[in-house]
Amino acid sequence: MITALLEVAQTDLVEEVVTVSGQFKQNLYGLIEKILKNRGNILWALFSILIIILLARLALKIVSSVTTKVMQNEKYQNNTPVAKRTRTLMTLFRSVARYAIYFFVFLIVLSILGMGKPLNNLLVTAGIGSLAIGFGAQNLVRDVVSGMFMIFENQFSVGDYIKIDDVEGTVEATAMRVTYLRSAKGDQIIIPNGTITRVINYNKGTSVASITVSTAYESDTRKVIELLERAVNKYAQEYAELIEEPPFVQGIINLGESSVDIGIICKVKPMKQWEVERGMRLAIKEMFDANGVGFPYPHLVTVPYEKPADFVGKEDIFVEKKDLHQDLESWQQVDADAVDI
Repeated sequence: MITALLEVAQTDLVEEVVTVSGQFKQNLYGLIEKILKNRGNILWALFSILIIILLARLALKIVSSVTTKVMQNEKYQNNTPVAKRTRTLMTLFRSVARYAIYFFVFLIVLSILGMGKPLNNLLVTAGIGSLAIGFGAQNLVRDVVSGMFMIFENQFSVGDYIKIDDVEGTVEATAMRVTYLRSAKGDQIIIPNGTITRVINYNKGTSVASITVSTAYESDTRKVIELLERAVNKYAQEYAELIEEPPFVQGIINLGESSVDIGIICKVKPMKQWEVERGMRLAIKEMFDANGVGFPYPHLVTVPYEKPADFVGKEDIFVEKKDLHQDLESWQQVDADAVDI
């Protein structure tokens, strides 16, 4: 009985294997036959996809060429708000056009492959996009929306020197999703727009040059303030193109441990505060040198050491020989620490 059941099971298993193998071969032969029958349509579809890709690349080159030509126009090579705004919009247009071209090429390729019409693909893509947003594309949408608001609100433009959180640099380009900065060291910094929470734009409005001059307590502070006013006013007259308002000496702003600190502020052109600060420091140093006024700096005083008269050290201990016949070697072996002083 058991033997008969085993033989039936083995027969069913062999038939099932043969059936699976036959089905696989049948489907494979059918696919090959279908490809051979429709090889003309397949070649045409591949040719169409190749043409679409080439046209897309051509469109990208045209967009890049047009935007580059506009940005390199002498009319927009200055630092006026209109020029900066134009360069910013060109970089944004280039980014939007790139994403749009990629998206429509994707839809057309799906249509050529027989996966629906472009309009239907668009609806399906919108549905899938909504699902993706619900599951994990919030950051992408946040980056795009934040970037759009930053551009429309004109928070910064291409060419502006800005500080975003703890990094700063010159804006090279603004895209739909990210902003490109170039630091003073030449490093390119890529920041997702959705992570930007605070922006400091050094090109908006006037800037303020602020320096602190440390002077010695021994100096005549009123005379020092007078020399400071002469120095910074002379510098402001020589470099009037950098100055918005004359420099102002605030007076004593701090009494430090070893110096009297005097503050100076000056309203200057945008992005000129660092240059003016360096220039005023040099002018002050030259004025102080010409009038014999020094700056406080750490001094090292060396005091010669003198041993107290009542101090007795090991090197001052002499052991008297109790025995006149004691040899010199045993006398030199006396331990000075064991001697009571």
